Amino acid sequence: MSTRILIVEDNRDVQMFYKDLLIGLEIVCAFTVEEARQAFMDNSNFAAIVMDACVPGDEPTTPPLVRDFRKTFKGPMIATSSDDGYNNELMAAGCDYKSFKYNLHQTLLQILHDKTLLPHFK
Repeated sequence: MSTRILIVEDNRDVQMFYKDLLIGLEIVCAFTVEEARQAFMDNSNFAAIVMDACVPGDEPTTPPLVRDFRKTFKGPMIATSSDDGYNNELMAAGCDYKSFKYNLHQTLLQILHDKTLLPHFK
């Protein structure tokens, strides 16, 4: 059984960076709010959700999505906007953690390990 992670991020280079560093995890990529909503509706069995704030664009579009997911999703949600103010908006909407984009892999693996959602973490 694999550990599934939903990553909501509109930058394809950042998505590929995450995929390259999170080997062994099943990464589901969403580049828009609509794709994220559909991926969640298709199968909400995620170990964690990673959320950028502005997907796509330069204004926060995902806080309502975080609130919607939080109604049923009880796992960890991580805010990863490049703007700390936007991260704070995501935290107020329901994210549990925030991380810099380029430290996400370390933050995510530690959270999954701490919550025993990743038993083979070394």
